[in-house]
Amino acid sequence: MKTKNILSRISIVAVAVALSSSCSNSDKPASNTPTPTPVAQQTYSHFGPYQPLPTWSDWCPINSDPTKCTAALNNAVQQQSKDSRKTVRAHGWQLWAGISSPLENSGYDSKTNTSTMFGTQGCWAENTSKQSACSGVFPLWLSWPNTGLPYSPNSTSTLGASNTNNSNSAVAGLIQINRNFSHAIAADASSTQILDAQASKQNPDPTKTQTVNTVGTIPTYKVPALAIVKQCGLQEEQVKPQLAIAYDPKKSSKDQLQAWKTLDQLCTAQGYPDLVCPSASGICDGTAFVNQGDVMIATESLTTQAWDAIQNNALYSGSATLKDLYAKDNDKIAANKVASWFNTEFISTKHMFWPVKGCNPNAQQNEQGCRVRYGALPPWVPKNFKDKSYASNADYLGYEQWGEVVAIDTCGKKCTAASSASLELAHVEGASAITTQSPSIYKVNDFMHLQVSEETLNNAFTATDRALLDQATIWAYGDDSNGFEAGDFLVVVAMHVNTKEIDTWAFQSVWWSPMNDSLKDCPVDQYNHCFGQAGAYKATAYKYSGLNRKTVASLDKKVGKTWRENYLLTDSYGINYEINGEKVVASNYFTDTPPKWATQRPDGDAITMLPVSMNPYIEPVIHPLGTNCQNCHRRAGAVSKAPDQGEYAAGVGRANYQNAQCPSLLADYGMPGSDPCMIKPWAWNQNTQWDKPANNNCQAKDGTLCKGKEAYPIVNTDLSWFVADGHVQKAK
Repeated sequence: MKTKNILSRISIVAVAVALSSSCSNSDKPASNTPTPTPVAQQTYSHFGPYQPLPTWSDWCPINSDPTKCTAALNNAVQQQSKDSRKTVRAHGWQLWAGISSPLENSGYDSKTNTSTMFGTQGCWAENTSKQSACSGVFPLWLSWPNTGLPYSPNSTSTLGASNTNNSNSAVAGLIQINRNFSHAIAADASSTQILDAQASKQNPDPTKTQTVNTVGTIPTYKVPALAIVKQCGLQEEQVKPQLAIAYDPKKSSKDQLQAWKTLDQLCTAQGYPDLVCPSASGICDGTAFVNQGDVMIATESLTTQAWDAIQNNALYSGSATLKDLYAKDNDKIAANKVASWFNTEFISTKHMFWPVKGCNPNAQQNEQGCRVRYGALPPWVPKNFKDKSYASNADYLGYEQWGEVVAIDTCGKKCTAASSASLELAHVEGASAITTQSPSIYKVNDFMHLQVSEETLNNAFTATDRALLDQATIWAYGDDSNGFEAGDFLVVVAMHVNTKEIDTWAFQSVWWSPMNDSLKDCPVDQYNHCFGQAGAYKATAYKYSGLNRKTVASLDKKVGKTWRENYLLTDSYGINYEINGEKVVASNYFTDTPPKWATQRPDGDAITMLPVSMNPYIEPVIHPLGTNCQNCHRRAGAVSKAPDQGEYAAGVGRANYQNAQCPSLLADYGMPGSDPCMIKPWAWNQNTQWDKPANNNCQAKDGTLCKGKEAYPIVNTDLSWFVADGHVQKAK
């Protein structure tokens, strides 16, 4: 894919990645205490009618006292103290437990943690009635609308449902976006790009080069031929030659694109027109999953209010609405227009499954039913990254770099134990297999998970969804795994839950943990290089979680204990305190005197800092470890392309996660209405010294709008993080 096209796609990345979050049932301004509209009978997915969050989830719109609930969150953000993070963390934990609740129509049996939805062929568990069942739970968010291809009821009528009533859709996954930047830079030093030569340093200067996209070897996940062969009903000799062309760096971009078009045509001829997407150089988005581009299987789901706001206000792919939101003669008009679109009922999520091959105790090992003895998952262990400075390190540190795996056992004592577990990373260029001898073994019940039956595989997932499952499974366990099959498992490794309960938005994110690290190995006050320690970030670390034993016991009674026993949570509400209640200061993150860019704006005004808050399974595939979700998304705004080489340091009058004017990924530059990068952006600043007043010479090109020598402000006073073009599809 050409660099120009990649950058165009990322043009509204800031506008994009948060879309796992929006809320409004109409285009009318929200009232202070909205009453959620009954939506239980609406259907947005193959998993049945929409099921909202349970009333006990502490989601403010359905709280018994919405005003009090919202006030508590607002006070934590607006009147910050050492206890503020405990307030929002307790809220986040309850949201996570609530959104993990089972679908009501899934035949869930809490005593055996099994389900019978769709059918049980290929599964081997039993429920309390001694009936055949599949292990795990169908979480309620599966019934929510999502950012993949819109649900079409016509595609559920027959076994082997396909996407034939929908149109192509795919947006590059995070790792693909990062890789495309890296490859474009290496291939053409004169092309449009963000990074410059200094980005090759481990700790580059963010006033001279952008560091929000990591540097180093970015793995290339190549679509396995088997995924297309299986789901399109083709022969290997039809698929492999085209993939060889598509990934051949010696071929022209035109030839590579044509190879993807040929694969699309071959699948279309077989009745699967929306399985290969040439525009994204890979598998399309499905109706249940979107193409993450690595082993993780992603879904970005929305409350109905969020979905309606996007649809009613034309914030979907192909709409010109986003372009109209750039400030022009009256920069307040567009901002106020945006603020009226979303209310407190907006929720967006980003959920990550990890594929695990099932091992049926009645099957022969290394054969169908138990092709792989153990699932393999790299665990986040904070002490392993103590040599990385969160303040400035920009290395690529995705899970491929973590060096070890834990074993996930789906069979238990009925099957012979294996001596090792391997993440094969097959068809992945730039990464090697990770094999751990005598690994730590975790039962599949140590994960929130779902075992997928033959009926579920064919009736709940489209052919494109199945292709996404296949490619992730083959990347993880190799071609001998035969991709994803009936009886295999999806385990939960990470999830963002983002809400509009307060004006400045509420971020919380969870991830799976082996819970075997110690605060002695990575103390809670070592902010510069320790994050995500089990002793501080787990629900029962009452000193930090804000929960108490009574609340935890109540949640356990409703959803079991798995939601907390191996999961950690971080929060990002814009609170300037560390998790232990200490004030965030720059000296926490620098061993020497902090540089000016970490402590002040270019005009000399002092700035505070936000703590590190990221999901280790999601962010490091594109961003450095030292980031804060809230900080990046505040600067979401419409841009048409990234700066040309050499323009980063001068600014181009457009928003992005980071620019030379506001370079620190942890600095708190304020809300968009006061952030100088939003209201007075640098635009071809002629001054070469970072801490001198701007001398702009704005150029009206590539989407930048000028008012004389100055650039117009970037509109984003509602922190709306709207959906990027090409991300959400227009409803059918």
